[in-house]
Amino acid sequence: MSTSVVMGVDIGSTETKALILDRAGRRLAIDRRRTPWRRDRDGGADIAADDLVDSVLTAVASALRQVETTLGTVSVRGIAFTGMAESGVLLDRGGRPAAPVIAWFDPRGRAELATLPQGLADEFSGRTGLPLSPLCSAAKIGWLTGHGYEPAAGSCWLSVPEYVAHVLGAPPTGEPSLLSRTGLLDQATGKPWTPLLEALGAPVGLLPEAADAGTPLGTVRTGRVPDALSGAVITVAGHDHPVASVGARAADDGHLFDSCGTSEAMMRVISEPLADDQRQRLTEAGLAQGMHVLPDRWILLGGTRGGLLLGRTLRLLGLDHAEGRDRLDAALADAAVRGTRPPIQVRGAHATATDIVLEVASDEIGPADVWDAALRHAMAESEAVIATMEREVPAARCITAAGGWTRMASFREAKTASLPAVRFADVDQPSAFGAAVIAEWAARDRTGDLGDLAAELTHPTNPPRTSPQI
Repeated sequence: MSTSVVMGVDIGSTETKALILDRAGRRLAIDRRRTPWRRDRDGGADIAADDLVDSVLTAVASALRQVETTLGTVSVRGIAFTGMAESGVLLDRGGRPAAPVIAWFDPRGRAELATLPQGLADEFSGRTGLPLSPLCSAAKIGWLTGHGYEPAAGSCWLSVPEYVAHVLGAPPTGEPSLLSRTGLLDQATGKPWTPLLEALGAPVGLLPEAADAGTPLGTVRTGRVPDALSGAVITVAGHDHPVASVGARAADDGHLFDSCGTSEAMMRVISEPLADDQRQRLTEAGLAQGMHVLPDRWILLGGTRGGLLLGRTLRLLGLDHAEGRDRLDAALADAAVRGTRPPIQVRGAHATATDIVLEVASDEIGPADVWDAALRHAMAESEAVIATMEREVPAARCITAAGGWTRMASFREAKTASLPAVRFADVDQPSAFGAAVIAEWAARDRTGDLGDLAAELTHPTNPPRTSPQI
């Protein structure tokens, strides 16, 4: 008799995580694989579509082997994909990849956006909810069009999660939260913004038909995967941040979800879209609006480099290992250390920062003092993002934090001092977990309420550890 499971796959810019849950929501296995970008000296990064799929399916197969080693035969009921939204695959009219997958953080596309008609450039942020920057899919499509990969009639653009679902057997389908990160969607109507597509030299029908997150999109029917996946229901879970909010039970209207990973992302859930002028003001301040993975919900999304700053600080101190993090936690637990606060400043957590700046005006400092200053700076930057949100929407009614840094006691203490009402999610890897919840929902043919199902399947079986793998 086989063990029935579901899988959530988070395809991130740093690594892919493939997670397996049993019917009770207990984690049976997780596999992590670094995303194998081809990088250049100018900050560019891309990958062949087939190589990316191979990497994802390697993680999936490895996670399944882990379960089969301990439990024997496994049968996957459903599999869902989440991850980076802006990177995508251009398919030709025959449905084959026509260009490399360009990383969302690759600077390509900046010059093409600069040549847009002024009227479109002025409207861009108010229409799309995104800053006019090379990070969005529209910039990559503009670059592809000008470098020999011009999309023709019948071409299609799929985000990476949508494309992997398609390879396994789903029809080309767009999920709203992922579509809203392309820069090609009019947030007011939820439809493609035709004038921008035309200005980029792309066909009006470039974006696929949309289906909500969790919609069953067929079953796995490819020989590229283990037998255990054959016949599994396929669905697209959506953009990783709102998917993580589902996994952390932080997806209701009025909730602020604080994802504390390498980059700290703050996501505010709202029940109706903003007006164009509000979107314009937010994007000018570096924030964005997009769609949530749940129907009739939207998100405000802002971020800092707080997690990156903290990681670099640990490396600077020579304490980027389990023992070092434990030592800092113990030192910061000492009220005397926290109370002294010698003259030291740390900068570098702002979303646009590229360097860490450390200013010390005393010889009487130690690693704990530097760490305390870094934590306080990271918290101040996240508070500034929240304050910007609150200029357009009411203060959040609930706050939930999740992610690798929340496993450090000193980080949790700093976050609680910054946001006294915060609660910490009791689930590890919330994006992959949220995807697995959505896979279960799709396998059940979307019966019941997704929020209730997330609560039903979330168990504190993986309690926070003192020493995280960030």
